[in-house]
Amino acid sequence: MERGVIFMTEEKARHYAKTLARNMGITFYAVRSREGRFLAVQIPSDDCAILAKVAPPRSVRDIRQFRREHARRAA
Repeated sequence: MERGVIFMTEEKARHYAKTLARNMGITFYAVRSREGRFLAVQIPSDDCAILAKVAPPRSVRDIRQFRREHARRAA
């Protein structure tokens, strides 16, 4: 294992995928790699397990709902 490497939890990978999808406007995936690491990726490889597919919000209403959920978690 490399020194100084911090691994994401599954929950954090899902959160990153959701945030990236919203902010970048493209689909992201939360995956578990063959080595057991949790990641947020744009294009999952064939040898990983897809845990969640997160599409960007389609409307202003979806964006507002995301912001409300995010604000509740931050509080």
